[in-house]
Parts: sequence; C-alpha cells; structure tokens
Amino acid sequence: MLYLIGLGLQDEKDLSLRALEVAKSCECYCELYTSIWKGSLSKLENLIGKKVKQLKRRDLEENLQILLKKAKRENIAIFVPGDPLVATTHINLILEAKKEKVKTRVIHNASIYSAIGETGLQIYKFGKSATVPLTGKLSNVKNTIKNNKKFGLHTLLLLDLDKETGIYLKVSEALKMLLKEKILTKKDKLIVLSNAGFESEVFYDSIENLIKKEFSLPAVLVVPGRLHFREKEFLEVL
Repeated sequence: MLYLIGLGLQDEKDLSLRALEVAKSCECYCELYTSIWKGSLSKLENLIGKKVKQLKRRDLEENLQILLKKAKRENIAIFVPGDPLVATTHINLILEAKKEKVKTRVIHNASIYSAIGETGLQIYKFGKSATVPLTGKLSNVKNTIKNNKKFGLHTLLLLDLDKETGIYLKVSEALKMLLKEKILTKKDKLIVLSNAGFESEVFYDSIENLIKKEFSLPAVLVVPGRLHFREKEFLEVL
C-alpha cells in the first residue's frame, strides 16, 4: 500500500491522529521540495518512532518505480507539505501507482487553497490560480489574471521556489515583476497572505505600499476580482 500523507501548512504538529497511526505501520519517506515546510524531520521521526528518509525530486520522477515496487510488498508512507494532491507531482505519483496496480490511500490536510479563506474572500469566487515564476516569464500569469477579471473572479498567485538551491521568490520581487510587465499598476490593491496556517498575517493595500514591506514566507498574493459587500467589509477591517 502507498500512503500519501499531508503535513499541513506549518510543522509536524499539524499532522492528524490518523496520519500518525498509519505512519507507524509504514516505511516512511518525506518530500519537501514542492513547498515551504517549517517543521523538523527529527521531531517528525520522534512522533512516529521511526526514521523518515527525505526524497529528492528525482526520487519521485526518474526513480519512482523503485518506490512503487516497494509499495507492492509493504506499506510505504510519503509525507508531503500541505495537502497531498494540490501539487501535480503527487497526482502523477497516484496515477503511476494505479497503473502498476499499487493500492493507494490519501490522508488529507490543510493547504493554501483552504487557508486562503483567511483573506475574507469567498472560496467559490476564485478562478484559476497561477505561479509567479523565478524566471520572470509572466505570460501565463497575465492571461490568468485577465481571464479571471473578465468573470469577476479572484486570482491566487503562488510564489515560485527552488527548494534544492534555497531560492525563494519574495513578495517584493514578485510585485516588481508584475509592475515591470505592466500586468498591474502601483495603484492596484492586492492581498498578501503570509505564514498561513498558524500565525497568519493578511494585508490589503496598494502595490506601491506593499512593495516596501517585508513578509514572512511562505506567502501568496491575491488579485481581487469583483468584491461582494461582505468581502469589502472584511478587507476594510484588516
């Protein structure tokens, strides 16, 4: 059996009782390259009482078959940041497992797609999301915001990272990119959700003001669409 276990948004304390129970009967692995996780592998190991091997990108892409062969013979658990199926990497993992007739189970947890409700915006009013890439190539971001605005929908913008090299896109850097490509203007008002999951901070201001601030990572941006009066009321009290 192959288990995908969500680590949640902050650290090992976000794990559910079910996740801990399952992990104790598995050979355990953890991938931490798809998102920022503030937990400790050693503390995670203490919680479940066994070693947790950290996986690299190639382990879940080029060498995935090695893990799937193991999962045919024994219980394997892979811990992933946030909710397991938010990243396409993990959807592909489940797909390949099914092709190999490996049984799978997913133990869900919180992700940015649920935590974004802390902004006061209504979840059902979000359109397609996009990632602001480290490369600065923003054609997908531009089209996503444009199409969402056409229908009055909010746009969630994730900030790119390269965990293996320790490079994380900062809020100020992302805002500068959006201004440079003239996707948004300094007067446009955005929402920044920082450190979601425990000590969350939500800011609603113009880009010219937000760009001067330092925000804890992980952080995301939200480009508001057409605001409901309740959404406006919530943003006004931030």
